[in-house]
Amino acid sequence: MNKNIFQHFNARAAHTIFIVAFFILIMPEYPFLHIHVLIVYAAFAACYIWMAAAPKGWWNAKRYVLAVCILAGITLIIRIVHSDYPDHRIFWPLLYMLGVADPKWNRSTVTLAVFTVCLIFAMMLVDKVSYGALIAAVLMYIAVRNQCLLREAHRTNRKQLEQLNTAYSELQQTSVQAMGYAALTERTRLARDIHDGFGHQMTSLIVQLQALKLMIPQDPAGAANSVDEILKVARKGMDEVRLAVKEWSDDEKGLGPIALKGLVSQIEANSMVQIQYKEIGPIGEWPVECSVILYRILQEALTNILKHADAKQVNIVVEEENEHVMLLITDDGYFSGEKPLNFGFGLNGMIERCKSAGGSIVFYANSPNGLKIQAVIPLNITSSTAYKETIHANRENDSNRTGR
Repeated sequence: MNKNIFQHFNARAAHTIFIVAFFILIMPEYPFLHIHVLIVYAAFAACYIWMAAAPKGWWNAKRYVLAVCILAGITLIIRIVHSDYPDHRIFWPLLYMLGVADPKWNRSTVTLAVFTVCLIFAMMLVDKVSYGALIAAVLMYIAVRNQCLLREAHRTNRKQLEQLNTAYSELQQTSVQAMGYAALTERTRLARDIHDGFGHQMTSLIVQLQALKLMIPQDPAGAANSVDEILKVARKGMDEVRLAVKEWSDDEKGLGPIALKGLVSQIEANSMVQIQYKEIGPIGEWPVECSVILYRILQEALTNILKHADAKQVNIVVEEENEHVMLLITDDGYFSGEKPLNFGFGLNGMIERCKSAGGSIVFYANSPNGLKIQAVIPLNITSSTAYKETIHANRENDSNRTGR
């Protein structure tokens, strides 16, 4: 609760309260008996309050220099006229205001703070040197300045975090769109298979039925024999329909499996690598986070195979068991295990993706050659893993340039 109170407490109000309280403390014991001193202190207090209340964008390096010179000049004139006041404490609020100045003008305000400390010391030489008071003034400035810099760093970090969250949202959206495109590609392939397979069977069936219609009056015995061939064509067509419907039904379970198959189809169509995709057992519906992670892992693995492995055959196996999804990618590339695997940004990104989801991933040599990648991702990914996913997702653009 206290944290919330201080969080919403206006900084300008805090500066104003400090200035007012400070001048109340340094007032003479009977201020109305020294009305001229009261006026001078009130004028300086008003100047400092105005400095604290001025809009943040109003200040710049030149105005800071001008303000300090004016206050120093006024103080010098007053001390020439009245030799006993004001004393060095009149500049403490100025030192405080320079401490809370915008870090953008850090070089100028630090220089002015040093100048102000010199003014305080000079006034002490005239009145009475107090090294304790001088050290206290310097420490006050350092503390206030550090607090200001920390607050600015916190503000910058929060802004960067917001930008990171925005980038993460955009990346997630892009990933889902990419998976949707991959799913569309896979559905197009299924439609093409139906057209080329079942459509061909139906065309053949129609032609044979037309021939049968003409044959029946002229050769009933031959027509009866043709019925068996027509039934074979019809049964074969029905089998293809059942297979297509089954695959289509499985693909409608979610973007995950169909997106993986769509990615495989895209890679295979644009490369010389033969890729075999296989699902073991029933595959349920995957959460979006799980689908994105598996899609990215497969994408990174296939990209590495195309760029570095010189493989001819890739086998991909997906299995769902005990609320976990296992993705196994095997290639027959040149990797033999004799030399350690070079873990670049790409492979490290895959490892960190799995860890962020509470899963695991292992890399080991395939027999007789090639690489096996086995990733296991839980289906119940918590929302907290999404943030970690964001951090390493930004590395993907670099992974294609740095190899495995």
